[in-house]
Amino acid sequence: MKILRTALTAVFTVFTLNTALPALELNSVKAGDIPALAADINVPALKALTDVILDGHGPDPIVITVPGLSFAEIGPDPFELKYLIKLIKLFFPKKHVKESDLAADFDAMNRDYFMLEDGDVLPPAPAIRVPDNYLEEKLKELPGYADHDIVVVPFHWSRDPDDSEAVIPELAAKIAEVYDTYKASGRPVYILAHSWGTVLSHTALHRLGCARPDVKIGRWITMGSPLMPANIVVKLFLKAGIKKEHLEKVVSKPLIAAQWRNIWAMRDMMSNEITAADANTQVDSPVGEVEPQLIDLILHSKPLKKAAKQDLLTIRSIGAWHGSYFYDYKAVLKSLQKEIYIPIFQPILAPQVMDTAKAPSAE
Repeated sequence: MKILRTALTAVFTVFTLNTALPALELNSVKAGDIPALAADINVPALKALTDVILDGHGPDPIVITVPGLSFAEIGPDPFELKYLIKLIKLFFPKKHVKESDLAADFDAMNRDYFMLEDGDVLPPAPAIRVPDNYLEEKLKELPGYADHDIVVVPFHWSRDPDDSEAVIPELAAKIAEVYDTYKASGRPVYILAHSWGTVLSHTALHRLGCARPDVKIGRWITMGSPLMPANIVVKLFLKAGIKKEHLEKVVSKPLIAAQWRNIWAMRDMMSNEITAADANTQVDSPVGEVEPQLIDLILHSKPLKKAAKQDLLTIRSIGAWHGSYFYDYKAVLKSLQKEIYIPIFQPILAPQVMDTAKAPSAE
């Protein structure tokens, strides 16, 4: 294990010394600068090496949590236009988008996706705000959490996307502070980010790669990340003159993150598979066989059409899938007389955060 870690350190040192990027202040790098910063990064061998090391039975991690927006702000079904526009402005600051045209395209997309007809409306968002500490509270439910020495360091922010530019340097500083505090312990530093928190941490990690290349993050775990929106939303980007290749270029793996694990759902328009991540796990595959059945009822069964349309809204609920990474997914489909339960938190997310099969770390 020591030999492997030494090898990893050497690899990082080589890449750091050969990087043409000067040390910069934490607030000097914009999201739109990321393509240039990551242009020369091509480290497939590094991915393989770090996977071998970090999947071993090492000490319990230090986990920095970066929460996303509240579900009430996101909405239970429509991918809200204002966040799409905010994402475009953050990563493509020179791109001028006519919001009225994008709004019309957005409305048409929603009607097609949810198979809405004249007179049909999407249900309103519930007036529920998820607590600011929802990530750290869920981590306490990890199997064997009480028997381990996992340290959770919450990063609190307003959860208002309009504050992103001000929050990003604060997050970068927090990550550096945590790394400096625990680097002598040999314990890896992980970042667990959800929703808009993945957007903040993406830019913060790239900034640290410039200002503090010595900082090392063992694993960056993203859930429901809008860094690469669902393919149906990418069509809106295309109409705005932004190709999918452009999105993939601005969304790159930060050099100081040894591993990037991304968890996503196709029916969560706030997320998608991310090309730059080392591993992608889709959580909503089990309902793939249900959707065609519902669509068939909508198109060919007059008695069950109304119930099937409501069930399709349920299956494609962005809010439900956006929270499923830590609350699991549950649904009752009346038209099919079927209940669905897909466990996600313990079988999929928990192993990314901590290997509870190993013995607790001894301090």
